[in-house]
Amino acid sequence: MIDENKICYIFDVDGTLTEPRREINKEHKDFFLSWSENKQLFISTGSDFAKTKEQLGEEVLEKFKLIFCCMGNEARKSDASIIRKVNFMPSREVLADLEDFLEFSAFPYRTNTHFEPRSGMLNFSIVGRGATQEQRREYSDWDKSHSERTKIANFINKKYPEIEASVGGSISIDIIEKGNDKGQVINYLENMGAKKVAFVGDRCFPGGNDYGMVRELKKSKLAFEWYNVFGPNETFKLIKENKVFLEE
Repeated sequence: MIDENKICYIFDVDGTLTEPRREINKEHKDFFLSWSENKQLFISTGSDFAKTKEQLGEEVLEKFKLIFCCMGNEARKSDASIIRKVNFMPSREVLADLEDFLEFSAFPYRTNTHFEPRSGMLNFSIVGRGATQEQRREYSDWDKSHSERTKIANFINKKYPEIEASVGGSISIDIIEKGNDKGQVINYLENMGAKKVAFVGDRCFPGGNDYGMVRELKKSKLAFEWYNVFGPNETFKLIKENKVFLEE
């Protein structure tokens, strides 16, 4: 499946190819469909397959060889068929601590769906995944000032060394079993014969849910480049100006 002579282009979705939980911009979509011809493309996202398809659309999704969802804990072909899946749920003690954060957070309101189990992970949100786009922006702006998600993730990581929490998207925290982060995407592709990888994400720093990709790239024997962007406009500017990626 992997052509070792071709670059493996890997993209995060929220904050990279699209705005968080939004559909891909039409101009970006049209350009991507043209640019992607004859390229070897992969997705690495914390979202599940249904949300990824909703955001990118079937036409774009078909350009990807594999879609690594749920922090790499689920791998699918673009036709939705599953080729790999990991199961995981945090302990009752972890859930109780998250409930406490939910109850005592200083953010003024809640929507619904604060706990969303996904393959191999739990997505947790104070404001809730039922928030409107305006409510998402409000929480995201509030969190930038209060660093609530970072504090929650740090608390969970310190108290429960067997699991790992990281900040993902604009309103949530991704909780996984230790080691089962996005870095497993790099290990999978390397084992499948990949030689060159270029990755683009928006949270490639320690504590961000793209950091595992960078960590494993640095440990690998692959030729690689990685880019931390601040939204889809920057991603597509990189591509259009031919600043991405390794030469074919």
